[in-house]
Amino acid sequence: MRLTEVKTQRAFEAISSQITERIRRGDLRAGDRLPNERELAQAFAVSRHAVREALRSMESVGLLHLRKGATGGVFVSGGRPEAVAEAMRGMFYVGGISLAELTEARLEIETAVLRLVCGRLDEAGLALLEDNVAAAERATEAGDNGAKVTLNIRFHELLATLTGNTVLVVVMKALLDILREFAQRVGPVTEMDVIASRRRLLRHLRAGRQDSAVAELVRSLRAVHRHYLGALKGRGAAAPGMPGP
Repeated sequence: MRLTEVKTQRAFEAISSQITERIRRGDLRAGDRLPNERELAQAFAVSRHAVREALRSMESVGLLHLRKGATGGVFVSGGRPEAVAEAMRGMFYVGGISLAELTEARLEIETAVLRLVCGRLDEAGLALLEDNVAAAERATEAGDNGAKVTLNIRFHELLATLTGNTVLVVVMKALLDILREFAQRVGPVTEMDVIASRRRLLRHLRAGRQDSAVAELVRSLRAVHRHYLGALKGRGAAAPGMPGP
């Protein structure tokens, strides 16, 4: 692997840029092992501390994987989708993403997801969705709000998975990870019967009524948005951020 000597005050950024560029060009592929820390420091003509900082920063965004032990080392990662969710959560916490923007994104993305699912759904996929709704109904009857929230969010994750589109799965997971924390803090939606809405949606999916399925989903998402806004106002929290514990 050909590397260029680094001459900059922020050496770790230059190191990251060079390695990232080689990954982008295909010189390094998922599973490839990089030289060890000492060898990289010599190649870049920098301190081992600078190399260590660069490797850790690249690991945090999912480009590299640092493995310990006798068979350890630094390897090109196959990707870390959760890095997208972590970045979005950070923006949401500091007010960089408002609840209104989050809901708008969900409406656009989830309706696209549902339209894809309508054209690709088979009996096995439909059974997964029906099992989820049945489990959520049992949790509701048992008064287990924690399980109810988890299962309701899992329903949306399943929809994304059933598209077979990795990009949509990653983006949906990022959105839903924020909503999961939000829902756990403010409690389940009470303004609508979520189970009844899910069952209507499933009937539309089984019958191939795409527009009706999308309309039901949109009604549900807007009801959730109203619930979260009401919870924020009740707690006196600012709309862009998370409510206090």
